[in-house]
Amino acid sequence: MNAHQSTANPATSMTGESGLTVQVPPRWGDMDAYGHVNNVAILSLLEEARIAVFGPPPSSGQKPQNLPAPPIPLFETMPDGVQALIAEHGVRYLGQLPYTGEPLEVNVRIEKVSAASVRVGYSIYSPVDHAECVRAFTVLAFWDAPADRLSRLTPSSGSFWRSICRSTLTASR
Repeated sequence: MNAHQSTANPATSMTGESGLTVQVPPRWGDMDAYGHVNNVAILSLLEEARIAVFGPPPSSGQKPQNLPAPPIPLFETMPDGVQALIAEHGVRYLGQLPYTGEPLEVNVRIEKVSAASVRVGYSIYSPVDHAECVRAFTVLAFWDAPADRLSRLTPSSGSFWRSICRSTLTASR
């Protein structure tokens, strides 16, 4: 495992949010002059958490071969040639995120399912006092690469994502 790979541990976060909690080690270069995790590094840390939960994306739209099954099999639910592309990010900084070199706890959850996309929510917690320091989201849009257009979720994929979203919402109430 390299210095920026994460490990996935199914868990409930300290705020009661459901989803999966993963540990993402920050790199030394993620630290800013004030001893905090630099705001620019946050999207890379979220990417690492997303890969730990969904697995690595296929580069050509083909399903990954010979890889361990991810906790949530995003790419296995999509037809061949369909990619999950980032359509939007949103980041809210709730407090300073101190750089300690220790892995950061990142909660990853499905917040919303639409016809051709899912919204992934994140919370990043301080390694010092476990306070939520960052709340963020990513919208993954499903893209049919051969047809060069958005791809609507199939009925089975939609059911799969809605069940994950419902379990997240039920557990966080």
